[in-house]
Amino acid sequence: MPELRPPNRPSGPAPEPPPPPAAPRRKSRRAWWAAAGLVMVLALAGGLVVAYRATTDATIPDRGVPPVAIPTEAFAPSGPARAEVAAPVSRVPSPSLSVSVKPAPLKVTARTNPSRANLARTATITASSSEGSAWPARDAADGDPGSRWSSGFAEPQWLKADLGERRAVSEVTLIWEHAYAIGYRIDVSLDGRRWRTIWSTTAGEGGTVQVDAGGVGARYVRMYGTKRSNQYGFSLFELEIR
Repeated sequence: MPELRPPNRPSGPAPEPPPPPAAPRRKSRRAWWAAAGLVMVLALAGGLVVAYRATTDATIPDRGVPPVAIPTEAFAPSGPARAEVAAPVSRVPSPSLSVSVKPAPLKVTARTNPSRANLARTATITASSSEGSAWPARDAADGDPGSRWSSGFAEPQWLKADLGERRAVSEVTLIWEHAYAIGYRIDVSLDGRRWRTIWSTTAGEGGTVQVDAGGVGARYVRMYGTKRSNQYGFSLFELEIR
């Protein structure tokens, strides 16, 4: 049987193991920051160029196109009205240059009647009409309770007393005959043309009627009848002015 021998081994010292692979090198931080800075500079420069072109393009004419004015105020966006829009302010008209001044009432100097005499007795009495010569206007101020004035059978009619001067009238008394007035008024005047009503009624009942005149200054006093009580005229026994 043949003899077994171990495999041949190289003679000499054993070889050294190979060195481990080198670790990958890290990139330099300086290069990264430099690249980032370059990108930021380029972006800033690009933004400035865009802004400059937007401004100059809107103001400098290009190939005959007229310049466009840039608004200086902000405009509200178009669209439907919003709830926060303020209500329109009402305009107050400017005051007019012309000023109307209400004239002060004229002071009337009138003679008083401290004795309360019947001023109609000495006044000039006239009327719009008379039923006949038996019933003249003067008979309504003669102091005789049996005589009277009676007008024509129509309306309106009036009986007027001219006191001769301006007097302070405190009371007017009417003593009606059967043909009295339902509608009538008491007027006063300073000149016999412009009249002022101091009392009126549309529900006269005849009899004796006393009207408070309040001391009004007047030269003329009249009864102005507008509605009769029957088919006859207006008839007064007496007109008294105090």
